[in-house]
Amino acid sequence: MISDSIQIALLHISLNIASFIFDLVLCFLLLTLKHENKSMNRRFLTLSVFVLFGIVFTCLDSIFRRDHLFDVPQIIPVITNHVAYGSNIFLTFFFARYSESFFNVDFKSKLSRFNSILMGFSVVFLAMGVIFKLPKLDGTPEIVNMANWYRFVTGFAIELYYLGYSAALFVKNGKQLDKRAFRTALSSFVITMGIITIEGFNNTGIYLNYLGAVLGIYVFYVGNESSDYKYLIKAMQDLEESKKKADSANRSKSDFLASMSHEIRTPLNAVIGMNEMILRESENPTVISYARNVESAGNNLLSIINDILDFSKIEAGKLELVEAPYKLSSVINDVINIISIKASSKEIRFESDVDENLPDGLFGDEVRIRQVIVNILSNAVKYTNKGFVKFSITGKKTPDNVCLIVKVTDSGIGIKEEDLPKIFGKFERVDLGQNKTVEGTGLGLAITHSLLEMMNGNIEVESVYGSGSTFTIMIPQKITLDEPIGDYRKKFEMNAKENNVYKETFTAPDAYILVVDDMPMNLTVITRLLAKTKIKIDTAKSGEEALKLTQEIPYDLILMDQMMPQMDGSQVLHRIRKQVDGANIETPMICLTADAISGAKERYLTEGFTDYISKPVKGYALEEVLSEYLPKEKVIHQ
Repeated sequence: MISDSIQIALLHISLNIASFIFDLVLCFLLLTLKHENKSMNRRFLTLSVFVLFGIVFTCLDSIFRRDHLFDVPQIIPVITNHVAYGSNIFLTFFFARYSESFFNVDFKSKLSRFNSILMGFSVVFLAMGVIFKLPKLDGTPEIVNMANWYRFVTGFAIELYYLGYSAALFVKNGKQLDKRAFRTALSSFVITMGIITIEGFNNTGIYLNYLGAVLGIYVFYVGNESSDYKYLIKAMQDLEESKKKADSANRSKSDFLASMSHEIRTPLNAVIGMNEMILRESENPTVISYARNVESAGNNLLSIINDILDFSKIEAGKLELVEAPYKLSSVINDVINIISIKASSKEIRFESDVDENLPDGLFGDEVRIRQVIVNILSNAVKYTNKGFVKFSITGKKTPDNVCLIVKVTDSGIGIKEEDLPKIFGKFERVDLGQNKTVEGTGLGLAITHSLLEMMNGNIEVESVYGSGSTFTIMIPQKITLDEPIGDYRKKFEMNAKENNVYKETFTAPDAYILVVDDMPMNLTVITRLLAKTKIKIDTAKSGEEALKLTQEIPYDLILMDQMMPQMDGSQVLHRIRKQVDGANIETPMICLTADAISGAKERYLTEGFTDYISKPVKGYALEEVLSEYLPKEKVIHQ
């Protein structure tokens, strides 16, 4: 029958052999798998190798000294005993070193140097223990065994110090870690230090410290050092870096759009504004015809700018429909006039077929309806080099609504079947070999698709590669006037003649406003557009000039340009609001700006402006805003 001491010895040896095998597998993984941080990986490997040495000498100490399984000279158990304790200290020292590298702690710091000095002292202390024992070796077991105080210092105190130092590093720098890394480190410390503490109070004599060490570093490996986890962390860091770059690119894009919008809209404001004055004041049919063409070209240029800005708004989820009553005949005529010119320049036959029974008075977003149809027709002309483009519009009516059905057929190059799913994607240009000379950003169809979704509409496409395509658009609209469209050309000409006679919507001879803009042409446009309203107008060409006027003169309303040199509109607004005894601390201020990118209106309202108008300014739109914010008793509606 095996004695209790032999059973304990075998159990202890079995635990150590199991720990050795597990640690050997870990060393194999560390040597064979790729790791991103080679320096940290080397330190972790060094730590694992010292665990192997520690397990071997702990086993030898058990065999030769404690359990006396073999008879050997007394010097051997003395050496194995001291080396085993030294391995424990080396193990915890290298774990402290690994912990320092985990947080890039300077190895030349005072604490790190102290740790190295303590390690050297421990080696000397253990060596001296062996040397002082040598003369006393006489076969007595007590001489081989360490004194309790010596065993406590070398076996527990120094080890616990290094582990405590490592734990302090993780607590102090824990914010640098993600949740997984921090929890892994915490679990590893609890396991390792817990088992070492249990061993200190263990009366069975079974060594548990290396079992705790192996379990602890395994937890550390799986949680922080495994290649899969490292690759995951690297991927997350790459994603974070990509996100930062994308955010930076988006900010740059927004800045560019804001600048482009302002630089183009500012002169366009003068062109469209002055042209509106020609339409209002001229009685010469030829001049009016020229002005109408200028108006159409100006609106076409504005639509190109708006395409880019609209896409920015769509991406940000801030594009809104502005629904109002409109004439379908006007939309159709605009569309046909724009596309006829484009088709004629390419010597393509343009055909139109309009159902004369369609209701003319509809309710919806006229600008977006026109934009959608023009986008599809422009695309057809762009990709048709010879033959025709045909535009037809019919509808399915109910008592209060009509679903407009627009078909655009062309004899162009067509679309490959595999490319059909791509055509509504942003910046998509399919079949680049065929279309490399075709101009365009690839935004038109993406915007069209998004706008139709917002209007509860739909778009379908059929195409035969090399023979042409047919786009079918369905747009539901409310009916406001169920009068048949009839001959849309005559109806448009009649409406245009009526619209050509400008009539102010109100007069306000007692109202007094200030217009602030650094561009003299813009000041002229605003004052001429408001001339027939009889409003008294002061102008200022800079923020400083505006501050002098607003300090003394009480205005009923202030129109403020945003982008001005020295002091922008927002800065002028805040300074007016803070003027001591100022006459316009509470006066409504309207931001009149060429900045029309996504979120511009909300941004200026947050700054404190009463309302926002984007350039180029239309006369009726300007009058509508002024009639809302001028004192009611001063406004006389016509």
